[in-house]
Parts: sequence; structure tokens; C-alpha cells
Amino acid sequence: MKNLSSMILLALTCVTMIPVSSQAADNNGHFAIWGKGNKSCHNYNISRNTDEEQRFKDYIMGYLTAFNVQMPETYRISGNMNLDEILTWLDDYCQLKPIIAFEQSLADFIIENHDERMQRSPSKYRR
Repeated sequence: MKNLSSMILLALTCVTMIPVSSQAADNNGHFAIWGKGNKSCHNYNISRNTDEEQRFKDYIMGYLTAFNVQMPETYRISGNMNLDEILTWLDDYCQLKPIIAFEQSLADFIIENHDERMQRSPSKYRR
């Protein structure tokens, strides 16, 4: 239960990091980035297959969940991609752009995958 609460809190925290024109930020358009999103893609690259990898995965899932919750007509921003496919996308992106903030890699993932997002739940038991 504590893990679920932590994931929900992480998801809600990540909402402030979503790259949309109506996002909340200071007068200069800046906002705080918490957790692994504040690290670089290089940090993500070296975390793969280490004890730190799960923390990046948790951040990714929270960030994408927050996006799904907040954006209209978005059930699942990753479309039919599973977590392993998202990680492969991030692996490729972060290999090409190691100095980019990890949060920016997720923002770019969202931009690239927006048109392929799942807009409705595939289940008759919608949430």
C-alpha cells in the first residue's frame, strides 16, 4: 500500500513537469524538477542494469501516468507500447543526447508519441 501511495504522489508531482502551454510555472516559465527527472540522460544510461534502474522506471511510470490523468482525450500516451518498448525508445534517445535532462527525454517522448496515444480505454470497465 505504501508503494501505491508513493506512486500516486510521484504521479501528481510530475504533473507540474508536463510540457504544455497551460502548465504552471514561475514568471520566467521555470519549474522545479524532482527525483530522477532532474538527472541527465547520461545518468539514465549508466543506471541501466544497476540498482538505480528501478528508480528511473518508477519515475517514468509516474510521469506518464500524470500525463494520462491530466490530458484530455488521453488514456495512454504510450499507445500500445509496453514499458520495455518505452525503455528502448529512451535508450536510443539518451544515447544520442546524453547531456539532456531526463525529464526532457520524457517530454520529447510525449511529443513524438502524441498522435499514436490511446484515447480511450480498451476495456468496457473504464477508469
